[in-house]
Amino acid sequence: MIDLEITLLKIENISPVNYYYIASSGGMRSSSFIGDIALKYATLKQMGELDYPSPTKFKPTYEELNNFDFWYTVAVNEKTAMSEGNGTIFMKNLTRNTMHGIDYNGTNKYPNAREGSTMYKNFYFQQPILPGNIFYTYLISKDKMEIPPALRVGNGKTGLLKLVKITHSDKVKAVLNRYSIENIMGKKVSSEGLNYTEHMLLQYFLIGMFTKEQLGELYGKWIN
Repeated sequence: MIDLEITLLKIENISPVNYYYIASSGGMRSSSFIGDIALKYATLKQMGELDYPSPTKFKPTYEELNNFDFWYTVAVNEKTAMSEGNGTIFMKNLTRNTMHGIDYNGTNKYPNAREGSTMYKNFYFQQPILPGNIFYTYLISKDKMEIPPALRVGNGKTGLLKLVKITHSDKVKAVLNRYSIENIMGKKVSSEGLNYTEHMLLQYFLIGMFTKEQLGELYGKWIN
């Protein structure tokens, strides 16, 4: 087992984060978390380390993530991280593609308002994560890493996240993605005895809650 750098990060979404996750109110609602896979790809893109997607790949396999010795835990809402429930707040269902602005004769081409060029106009019938939500994640790495101040995630990378390194708190627990551990890293982890398990969708099987010390023990064995 090796010693690792384990950094607690506070994440605030400063723009709407949208994923096509679950049907809701005649449209689609985003997930209540920000995935570890999404965070790692976004970080690698920010670092200029990974050119994706691959035009020859018909479905994701994620094996390229093993080439980089750092991993995120799933970024969960602050209430979830502190075992106080789920506090993720979503925007209201967007029933117009102009974010409820002026829609001139249904064309979105009123010349003075220019609503047709409003940002996020493709969130028609979507419920993104409302800006201002707070999430927590742990970054686990072999060596010290420069924390990116911001990352882009979500459909079309329209979701902007602000990342801040904070002092460790015993109150903040981690949620792991069993899919990442077993199907990407090729390791094994048991969910037996854990007080939180939830299979959200194919590549997100969430398990928790883990302390910083437990993360060190697990990833110390998994990361070569």
